[in-house]
Amino acid sequence: MIDQKTLDTLGYNDIKTAIKRYTSSQLGKTLVDNMMPQTEPAVVLKLYDEAKEAKAILEEGTGLSLGGINDITPFVQKADKGVVLQPEELLKVADFMRCIRNLKKSLEKYQYTAPLLYSYALGLESFKSVEADIEYCIDGSIVHSRASHTLQKVRQRINVLHSSRIEKLNKFLSSDRNAKHIQELYYSQRDGRYVIPIKAASRKFVEGTVIGASSSGSTVYIEIESIKDLTVEIIMLESQEREECYQILKRLTQSILEHHDAIVAAIQIVGKYDFIMAKGKYTIAIGGYPIDITDNEIIHLKKARHPMLGETAVPLDVNVGNDYRSLIITGPNTGGKTLTLKTVGLMVLMTQSGILPPVAAGSKISLFNKVLVDIGDSQSIEQSLSTFSGHMQSLVDIIRRSSRRTLILIDEIGTGTDPKDGAALGIAILETIYNRGAITLSSTHYSKIKEYSELHPGFMNASMDFDRTTLKPLYKLLIGVSGDSNALWISKELGLPDKVLDRAREINSTHEHVAARQISQFSKKKDRVATLRVPKPITRSEAEVYHQGDLVILNESSEKWLVYAHDEAQHVLTVFKDGQYLDVGDRRVTLHQRAEMLYPEGYDMAQLFVDFKTRKLEKDMKKGRFKDLSELNERLNALK
Repeated sequence: MIDQKTLDTLGYNDIKTAIKRYTSSQLGKTLVDNMMPQTEPAVVLKLYDEAKEAKAILEEGTGLSLGGINDITPFVQKADKGVVLQPEELLKVADFMRCIRNLKKSLEKYQYTAPLLYSYALGLESFKSVEADIEYCIDGSIVHSRASHTLQKVRQRINVLHSSRIEKLNKFLSSDRNAKHIQELYYSQRDGRYVIPIKAASRKFVEGTVIGASSSGSTVYIEIESIKDLTVEIIMLESQEREECYQILKRLTQSILEHHDAIVAAIQIVGKYDFIMAKGKYTIAIGGYPIDITDNEIIHLKKARHPMLGETAVPLDVNVGNDYRSLIITGPNTGGKTLTLKTVGLMVLMTQSGILPPVAAGSKISLFNKVLVDIGDSQSIEQSLSTFSGHMQSLVDIIRRSSRRTLILIDEIGTGTDPKDGAALGIAILETIYNRGAITLSSTHYSKIKEYSELHPGFMNASMDFDRTTLKPLYKLLIGVSGDSNALWISKELGLPDKVLDRAREINSTHEHVAARQISQFSKKKDRVATLRVPKPITRSEAEVYHQGDLVILNESSEKWLVYAHDEAQHVLTVFKDGQYLDVGDRRVTLHQRAEMLYPEGYDMAQLFVDFKTRKLEKDMKKGRFKDLSELNERLNALK
């Protein structure tokens, strides 16, 4: 199983997001979300055959009929729990069953183009009778009257009684005898009863039952006596109607349960078709091409392009695992080394996920059980690790887990520490990984690693090419070519004297080290301007004494703080920043500038360590700018 760190680092989730855009249903989206690179050869080969057939179907015709697919799993689960499905839910089940029929029909013409995908459809049952029964019985959100003879008779009787009721209501409203009692000429429903608004004063002159009254009390709503029996009968019939509808819905739900296992299987198969065809559409969109899958630990890529860069990606030719198992990539910064590592990693992950990667004909990729990466800044804030420590922790894990059929991608191995130690560690790590049988691609700037790679038969150097006219990177990988000369060549083109370049080559060839004494002399000559600005020479002992107003740098955070006080005996420095004070050991800081360099002579340093409101209050108190004592107290309280 490929671990999540690898997937995140190489951008695998970006691939999944792109594929989801081509799905037609939530079923397909869920399968994309769950997609992971596989390591079993049989599984990978089957996934790859599916992808090739999906691409062939799309290139030959319009694809499969997958429109209108709904995930009916929730409805099947409800039915399984004994819940009767509602009309809208039953119609969605019927729609799904229709989609299955259309899918099977659309697959028939691809029987020979896509035999594997066609074989999946053979396991799909036909639910035409259930589908037809639902569509016959359900009309929109209600049960159709034709669903049963009983329902049809009940509804006909309700309609007759209701018409009679409306007739009686209209007759009452049009009667001259009732006109003086009626508040308004209309009838309405209250609590399921048909009522007429009657003047409250005329209540005793109208036969019927009061159902309600207006908020003012001037109107009462009466169900007239002549329709009461009709309403009672209608209510009884409506109860009978509801029971009959329930029985019909129950019967339709039961018919679905009778095909429970076949429907569940169909949901899985249809979702799989959606998923496979989405991968096929994505493959065509990125220019994916069938790759030769092997199990011989060889990666041979021709014109491989990073799938997320589209046409802007520069094709890469990469070969590792045949004559050598470790490829050491050099080149200038921003030259494409990291992108090369990520491209190779993604080609492997895509292939083992059943996605045709964007490569040219003749490309080969072996299956890997593990893909381990150390790319990017591995610094851990939570564990307070330095960049070097973060990378080293990752490399320790890589060494522990590396073995045969493991692909390892390491960016800038050994960085973050002294170049001499970093190069030595890099060589030792690469050598250990090699001896464990892993296939490795690693980028580096260290000459020592490049030299080691040239001497070791299992290693090969490669470099990222650049335009020698414009000095811009070409993002092209040149295998068998070391990038040693890039820095010197660029420096020469930019005007660095030949004498300096010759000296650089001499140091490289003899591994000469510059003596510490010479470096120390250079640093003394370097800072003449700063020396002129210091009012008086400062001895080493004096430099360790800090005065109020001096600006110092906190070593661990590189933040600048003002010195408030220095307890020389305890070696404790009290520093100030943004209204906060901090006590630190005086060896944890570096002097940045003396106070006399920052402030004019005679400047009141105390002003630096109180905020504006406090200084304003002090000035106002000195000048007596208060009406009375209460205003002063108010200012003091506000300050507190």
